[in-house]
Amino acid sequence: MVKIMKSLVRENPSRLAAMQNAEKNIEDHLEEIFAAFHRQRQMTITEELLDIVSGYEALEADTRVMKKAPRGGRQ
Repeated sequence: MVKIMKSLVRENPSRLAAMQNAEKNIEDHLEEIFAAFHRQRQMTITEELLDIVSGYEALEADTRVMKKAPRGGRQ
């Protein structure tokens, strides 16, 4: 019975250390996942803003061309 108790007493610190290492690994992995998510989110936002600015500039260029074009054959 004493040997079993000693064995259990030695086993618990090992289990605790394993659980602490697993917890640290999970935290590190979550940090990597969140960083990747935020990078992807920022890239998406940047792409959408570039689309908006490009569209605005295209409309502005089209408006300038229309203002310069002669109207209906009048001179």
